Amino acid sequence: MRRGKASITRFPRAGTLGYALDMPTKAKPRARRTKRSTPARPRVTAPVAIAADESPNLGACLRRLRFDRRLSIADVAVATGIAKSTLSRVENDQLSLTYAKLLQLCRGLQIDLAELFSHDRSAEAQRPSGRRTHTPPGAGHRVRVGKLEYNYVCTELAGKKLTPMLGRIAARTLQEANGLWTHDGEEFAYVLSGRLQLHTAFYEPLVVEKGGSVYFDSTMGHAYVSIGDEPLEILCVASTPDLLLKSAEAAAHHGTQAAAPATAAQGRRLKSRSSKS
Repeated sequence: MRRGKASITRFPRAGTLGYALDMPTKAKPRARRTKRSTPARPRVTAPVAIAADESPNLGACLRRLRFDRRLSIADVAVATGIAKSTLSRVENDQLSLTYAKLLQLCRGLQIDLAELFSHDRSAEAQRPSGRRTHTPPGAGHRVRVGKLEYNYVCTELAGKKLTPMLGRIAARTLQEANGLWTHDGEEFAYVLSGRLQLHTAFYEPLVVEKGGSVYFDSTMGHAYVSIGDEPLEILCVASTPDLLLKSAEAAAHHGTQAAAPATAAQGRRLKSRSSKS
């Protein structure tokens, strides 16, 4: 009988690869992971709105001043001695004025710098100025144009919207009144004494008795004539600056008002032509 070989079980020796694989090993502790420190991001804030430039605009101020006083650029040019082209460029923000020119502009319009730049604000935002002036009896600034004498009162207040005056009319005919003449704005006349005959370009002559009054567009040719035995005295209020009104009177006195109709008959002819058309 054949003897079989005995099975031998072999165990790996310590220190060999098999021993390392077969024998349980103690797990190594895992290294503790730490969070990586990152620099803090800067906090982003909304951009701060920058306030708009609230400085007054010279062009807008001048334009609003003209509209308030019903002046054309030509009127301002005559009053200030500054060329119309320069004023037009200023109003369109194409040109700025030097300090000397600003003073010249203010002197011509009879205002100060503060009043000029205040016209850039709305009427609601403007506070009452509280202005007041007084003229005692017999005082005022007298201007004589031929047989017409006007005494301007309350002249100390610059930049008025109304120009009050007292008139003594010695002219007995339209020719003696230097014909019809015009100026910007509107006009009110009240007869203090005598009888007034008002000549206008588009109406028949109007007789106004003592205590009567009349209101009219002064861009229409007009003239005051006395027709009574008593000297004619009137209270006249015009919505035209003093300086421009005096310039218009001086122009009428020297016969330079070619734009106005020379006679009332010419004015009536203009009226009839317009009604036919």
